[in-house]
Amino acid sequence: MTRPFWNLLLVLGLVLISCQKKRNELDIKITNQKTGYGYQIIKNKKTLISQPYIPAIPGEQVFKDSLQARRTADLVIKKIGKSSFPRISVDELDSMKIEYEIQKLQ
Repeated sequence: MTRPFWNLLLVLGLVLISCQKKRNELDIKITNQKTGYGYQIIKNKKTLISQPYIPAIPGEQVFKDSLQARRTADLVIKKIGKSSFPRISVDELDSMKIEYEIQKLQ
């Protein structure tokens, strides 16, 4: 009775290990800019992406608060995790309620 128990425990342990997702090694660092926030995506203590400004928006507009920067960085990490190009669109910014100003053409 003891041997089958240990065999079952070993098999269950191997199954759990093999089914476990790899740990996402990407971290987010929110950066302070002169008038707002940006973000960095860090992998193994090295900066993979440095985004001081809101992506997809012309000009150099910073995020109004750290939560907006964090939401955008979370989406970038999600896209990287899906092996997708981490490009952010204006529609995605709008859906996350990221605040930005539309530059008027002169």
